[in-house]
Amino acid sequence: MIYELLKEKNLAEILSENATNRLLPEYGDRKSWDSLPVGVKQFFTNKAGKLKDKQYMILPATVYMEYTRTGDRAIYENIYFERREDLITLTIAECINAKSEYIDQIINLVWAICEETSWVPSMHNNKGELPDIEYEIYVDLFSAETGAIMAWVYYFFGDIIAQNAPTVKRRVEIEVDKRILTPYLQYNHFWYMGLETKDTVNNWNPWINSNVIIAFAIFEKSEKNIKRLIQGIEKTAKITDVFINSYHADGACDEGPGYFGAAGAALFDYLEILSDITSGKINIYDNGLIKNMAGYIYKVYIGKDSFVNFADGPSRSGAPAKLLARVGDAVGDENLTGFANELIAKSGDNKNYSVGFHTYRYIKSLFQKENHDKKFIPPKVCWFDGTQILTARDNEGSIDGIFIAAKGGHNDESHNHNDAGHFILYCDGNPVIIDAGVETYTKKTFSDDRYDIWTMQSGYHNLPKINGFDETNMPNGRYRRATDVIYKHENNNTTGLSMQLKDAYPETARIDSYIREFVFKHGISFTVRDKYILKELATEPFVFNLMCANKPVINENNVQLGENIKMTFDSAVFFASIDEIELTDQRLLKDWQRKYLYRIRLTEKELKKENDMIICFEKRK
Repeated sequence: MIYELLKEKNLAEILSENATNRLLPEYGDRKSWDSLPVGVKQFFTNKAGKLKDKQYMILPATVYMEYTRTGDRAIYENIYFERREDLITLTIAECINAKSEYIDQIINLVWAICEETSWVPSMHNNKGELPDIEYEIYVDLFSAETGAIMAWVYYFFGDIIAQNAPTVKRRVEIEVDKRILTPYLQYNHFWYMGLETKDTVNNWNPWINSNVIIAFAIFEKSEKNIKRLIQGIEKTAKITDVFINSYHADGACDEGPGYFGAAGAALFDYLEILSDITSGKINIYDNGLIKNMAGYIYKVYIGKDSFVNFADGPSRSGAPAKLLARVGDAVGDENLTGFANELIAKSGDNKNYSVGFHTYRYIKSLFQKENHDKKFIPPKVCWFDGTQILTARDNEGSIDGIFIAAKGGHNDESHNHNDAGHFILYCDGNPVIIDAGVETYTKKTFSDDRYDIWTMQSGYHNLPKINGFDETNMPNGRYRRATDVIYKHENNNTTGLSMQLKDAYPETARIDSYIREFVFKHGISFTVRDKYILKELATEPFVFNLMCANKPVINENNVQLGENIKMTFDSAVFFASIDEIELTDQRLLKDWQRKYLYRIRLTEKELKKENDMIICFEKRK
């Protein structure tokens, strides 16, 4: 897609020595930097003032090794990321003040980062407890981010650093080339490239490409290096095409909204950078898939601060609002622009301008003028046929009332949870039946023991245990899936989704058929119907699990879920109980802002070979 477009054009003619001037205002562009809002200037000046004399510790080998020893990645990450965030903060502050007040500390941090044995942090180092200096240099997420940060420092202050410490300027050139540019061009087998491996690509692909292209544009911008710049751009395009082609036509991110900022949004970072350095001559914003990928994020928006958090993601995941406003304009999606405007307006005066990851995105946003002409209309129903995700609400244009999301899918998705057939329900933008999300990442999260973590298991999603078995993803996880998925939307009043889920469970569950059907009568009720048939009489009872944000109150044949939702069930067939789940993980505590979640368990009173059950959710009038 992008690569083919590049080959049709003459990049050598499009690019020029001043191509990078189209990226961000240079240090000497006082008109642009002086025009930044007062709040932005004060934020960075105040923050940089506290960093000017800050001392930075070395990165000990034992701290790097902590990940392999205990699985704790945060100990090293905290030091690693702090340096980079401080460097970009000082960089922006110096661009604002233009008094050389922070140049020495910028030089100190640049030198310290150059001194690091590897820019690949411990959790991505797969060659032992410490970086192997004799092995090939790997370009991972955060080494690419580091390369981009160093490129911006070089872009803004290269000449000033050369006047103060010419060795530092040359060191930056050498290190970025050695750690980023050369290995990126040299190797094709890095899994996220999708060129020589069979690995499914994910957010790593556009995230890395959106940073690598910056490094090429800034360090290879001279006429002498134009061939290498073209090589770099063409390779990023070829690799980014792999990511785009991995998406279904519906544009949905199977990693969930929590990863949209690093996946779909990173793609738009890349496309924006590519368009900028080619004076708009290379862009694919009119492509239907690209438009769908852009619109995905507002279609999984629930209300308030919440998004449909299937896969690894918090319920409050947010979105890069100013980038989305630019993308909405670029692809011609007024509802996306309106959605972005709503997010920007919600931030009010409590704005944190900190720049961490995706530096181009955030620095460019500092200069962006706000325009709130476009308004957001929450869609009533959205169906993603490729990823088999449904979102629906009572009424178009309002977050009031019931909102539901349901999925088919398979159990080998990126950042997968065993959750084929799962659903959630919110009322007036508040959580009722939920997806718990994901705990703080550790070594275990991405190991063979991933599904020992409770948040990954189907028993802690809104799914049943059948004949004593939960869903699994082993063996052949992609085939552990929903089949015969049928979506219906009738007369704008009723939305339905049905699927066969027997393949999501192991053969030892002895399931002949398990059909789940969702029926949403907008403004009236939402029902879940489960019909199972076993090959013989069950040895353990059917148990329907429901994860709840608030403590349920069980009555004779119904459960009160918070103030507004009542769930009815057949008490003659099922016994209802409640598990209290204490949250101890800091990521979950921050997301849910409470100490406990709850699980309703509807357990059949008798062992059966087959059954047909219905639960119904209604909003109290």
